[in-house]
Amino acid sequence: MEGIFFILIGAALFTQSWYILGLYSEGRTMGVLVGGLGLLALGIFALGGTMDATLLVVNDKADAAKVLTEMTVLKALMMVWIAYTFGVAAHGLWEFEDRAIGFYSGFVAVVSLIVFLFFAIELRSVYTDAVWLLMAAAPAVLMLLAAISFFYLAFQWMVLRLVTGWFMLLGSGAVIGIGLVMIGTDIA
Repeated sequence: MEGIFFILIGAALFTQSWYILGLYSEGRTMGVLVGGLGLLALGIFALGGTMDATLLVVNDKADAAKVLTEMTVLKALMMVWIAYTFGVAAHGLWEFEDRAIGFYSGFVAVVSLIVFLFFAIELRSVYTDAVWLLMAAAPAVLMLLAAISFFYLAFQWMVLRLVTGWFMLLGSGAVIGIGLVMIGTDIA
């Protein structure tokens, strides 16, 4: 579930980066694509995933509590990013103000930072290096992308348009790559 979710969010950010770089003639194209990817991510979120199955295997209550905490933190990150995709889709479809997405990006950046710190600190002692590095890398890249989107959209600094577009283009590729590694190695 987690790998597919990161692929879908990366694809949504890739689509948004094309809009920021001016490669779409109108915002409706971006709105439809990002909205569709957001609906797919919502479906993945609703289906649950592999971390839910690990709770059934764990017998110790302390270990079950740790797994439940990890699941809750990851699902909070997922909900925040799904709401972000719906906001970007609404902006594209109905041409809402950019600043609203920018200020919400600030909130998303803070949540992603908290999830990054949680995964980097808590998962290091429980899982192997490959698992905790992948689970911490995805929120770190997402936090960077949300932060730069915040500064570009919330404050309307047009100087950052190309920087934001290229960061989102390359960063979305990194998020997609992390998701593909998760699926390919069956980490999460």
